Amino acid sequence: MSNTVIYEVRNHIAYITLNRPEALNALNHELSAALEETWYAYDADPEAWVAILTANGRAFCSGADLRQRNAETSPSSHRPTHSLGHGVDIYKPIIVGVHGYCLAAGIDLVLPCDIRVAGESAQFGMTMTRVGVMASTGASQLPRSIHWSHAMEMLLTGERVSAQEAYRIGLVNKVVPDADILTTCEEYAAKILRNSPTAVRLTKEAAIRGRDASTMAESLKIGFGIQRVMRATPDAKEGPRAFVEKRDPQWQPADVGGVH
Repeated sequence: MSNTVIYEVRNHIAYITLNRPEALNALNHELSAALEETWYAYDADPEAWVAILTANGRAFCSGADLRQRNAETSPSSHRPTHSLGHGVDIYKPIIVGVHGYCLAAGIDLVLPCDIRVAGESAQFGMTMTRVGVMASTGASQLPRSIHWSHAMEMLLTGERVSAQEAYRIGLVNKVVPDADILTTCEEYAAKILRNSPTAVRLTKEAAIRGRDASTMAESLKIGFGIQRVMRATPDAKEGPRAFVEKRDPQWQPADVGGVH
């Protein structure tokens, strides 16, 4: 795996770190491929129950690497510069901690994450149109994450918003001093790790698939179907048993995951 992404697992937490600080973690082909490989590794790792995505250097991600794009000789050679499949295909929880610039494709990396922590230095901007690029992923995903009018303001003006404004419009869960970003992400992870990893994974799956359902009836049908899967798992028996016996449950790794 490329050293542009660092992957470490400690105490069931996968620490995923963008590591191209000299370029403000701009997404070139190497970083994008490494990140995609990392998401597959996380999804397949039975010891990794929750992920924390952060970045080294002065910025989380300044967007796509425009120097690389400019060097490519034709539009047909412009390959995707980021991996977003984890937001749809991975049902394990993902927490992200953002500092400094989070622009364009950088926001594309944030949107699929479940819980978002911003440092006070964070600046968010859908700046693609300013350099003649259509915000394809952002245009489809940002209005699903925040109110339409706030999403369109970001998409159409290309202007940046502060961490506090990102919190006000619902783009992030919490704003903290930069020094507290990782600790805050770990606090969220600790709360998740108290729960059954299988129940957490299936709950996220039900939420995503239910959100994408065309009707309320279809959404409920999906939820009840996933609930039947949960009832057949060891954790479904262990949880009530531990409660009755007044002890901490001994959860098993989720065995229902996998990139679809």
